[in-house]
This record gives sequence, C-alpha cells and structure tokens, in this order.
Amino acid sequence: MKEQVLFSLSSSKAETLFKFLRNKQLKPNLVIALYYWIGNYVHQNQTLSEILIHVGSELERFCGRVEKVKMGNQLVDLWIEDKNEEFYLKTYWQDFEIGILVISDYICNLFEVGIFLFELRTEHLKMMDMLEGTTIETLHIYDYCREIDENGLNYILSKAKAKYLFICISLESFQLNAHHKNHFDSLIVDKASWVTIDFLMSLDCIEIRIRERRFSNEELNRFLMHWINGGSPRLKCFVADADIWFFKEELALKGINVQKTKEHTRIYKSPSKDLEFENQEIRRNDGIIASIKYSNGVFSFGVWPDCDDTLHRSIIIVGMGKSNWK
Repeated sequence: MKEQVLFSLSSSKAETLFKFLRNKQLKPNLVIALYYWIGNYVHQNQTLSEILIHVGSELERFCGRVEKVKMGNQLVDLWIEDKNEEFYLKTYWQDFEIGILVISDYICNLFEVGIFLFELRTEHLKMMDMLEGTTIETLHIYDYCREIDENGLNYILSKAKAKYLFICISLESFQLNAHHKNHFDSLIVDKASWVTIDFLMSLDCIEIRIRERRFSNEELNRFLMHWINGGSPRLKCFVADADIWFFKEELALKGINVQKTKEHTRIYKSPSKDLEFENQEIRRNDGIIASIKYSNGVFSFGVWPDCDDTLHRSIIIVGMGKSNWK
C-alpha cells in the first residue's frame, strides 16, 4: 500500500491513473494512531501491515531526501528515508493536526474509504472540530495527561460520531450531568467514574461496557427496570466491571421477575467479546428475553438472540487492550 501511495504522489497523472486502474475490491483499513502515523490495519492477525506516513511537528525535522508532492490542493514536503532496503515516508508540519487532516483526506479519497480507526490522544477538542463530517468507524479517546475537563468531555460527546467509541479519561472530580443522545453500536468506557445511570439510559447503543465505576444496587435496579419498560430498545449487551457496592440480589433485582432455566452455560457473542451466562433470565414487557449474571465484581446482561459477529469485532477490544474485560 505504501508503494501505491508513493506512486500516486509522483504526479497528478499518476494519481488519476492509479484511481482508474487499482483493484477496487481491496479496501485498506486506514488507521491514525499514536503521535502520529497513518497506517493500514489487517484484522486477521490484529497487527498493522505497514505504517504509511509519519506526521510530525516541524521541530522534529531531520535531513534527508525531500520531494515536493501535491495532496489535494496543498503542496507538501515529503521526506523519503531509505533504511535496510525499506523506505519510510515522513512529513513535518507547523500545525501537525492540519497535517493529519490533509494526509488522511488524500488517502481516503485515493482509496475511496473512511477512517477505520482513529486514536485521539492530544489536542482533543481541536481535532474533534477538524474531524467533523469525516467518516470514522472506530474512535479511541485517551487522556493520559488529564487535558480534558467536564466542559471538554461534554463537547467531545456532543461531537463524537463513530460506530464504535472507546473512552479512557480520568475525571474523578465530577459526574456527567448532561445527557447526550449518542448513537453508537458499541460504547466502552475505561476509568468510568464520571458515568451516571441517567447518561447510560440516554444512550442509543447495542453494546455498553463500563469499567472502574461502582454502581449501587439501586442504580443497577433502575437501569434494568428502564430496559424492562422499553427503554434503550437497541441495547443487546451491558457489562459493568466495577464491583457493585455490596451486591445484594434482592435489591439489585427488586421488582424484577427472574426466571431460572435448565440450561446452565450459554456463550453469548457481543460486538466486542464473548460472554458466558448461566441460567438466570429476565423478560422485557414485550417478551424479549435477556440473561443476567453477577460474578467476581462483574455484572453482565445480554439480550437474546445474541449479536451477529461483526467484521472487525477484534479491534474494539484489542485497540484498548490494556483492559482485562471479564
């Protein structure tokens, strides 16, 4: 893929020729990650097949062969580094966020794809504004330097548009009061002390996974009753890995008709990871059945039939992979 990108950059005619002749059945999975490179993800072995272009700050410039190339309407200095019979493409920008946008737009247009995975680690609000309108399948938001405050998080949630969203933000000083009617297939939150039950009930998601947020029995009961009475109609899977405070079944399941089936173990496929249920079931008012389970501090909920396997279900967990979901 890197050779194809380099060929397309050699001239406007080469770009046009490439678009006309390329195999349109092959769709690369465009990844923007770390600080920052743009690459291609191969989901079969859960690794990057290659890094296409590094995007850096002008302060990091180094000597090397430079070519002036055109990306969209911009002329860009492209460093080509030859090393061990390999070549590496690098660009340097006064505003590297602009660089990410210019290069990703060029590659998306070249291969007629959206962004498969975007890992956002810095300049969060600025990047959310710049990415508005861009098709992103999986969005990972990290904030290891604690740059995001309550207002910033509200802004990010109001702008976030992706099929799968993973958030890892340390915000222990507040809980989110604003309700965002976000529409995701999968929402996974690590370090979720800021998450409230009201926020969860306002979501339109197929899967919700929460870690490091202690729910009370009463909160859990409220969430389950919300679903039983027709709330969150798309929800198929909910996992709270959070040590429910002094979990007591009589409080968490108060007013809920829990049925026990003969079957003791059932494997459930969620969009991101398989779950194991035993024989406890609850029923929505319209007759839809869900299995529930509490074990080792983890509460799991899965609506039958389980979710269809998704094409890239591995990346939803692998990209965050540093969390040990049960």
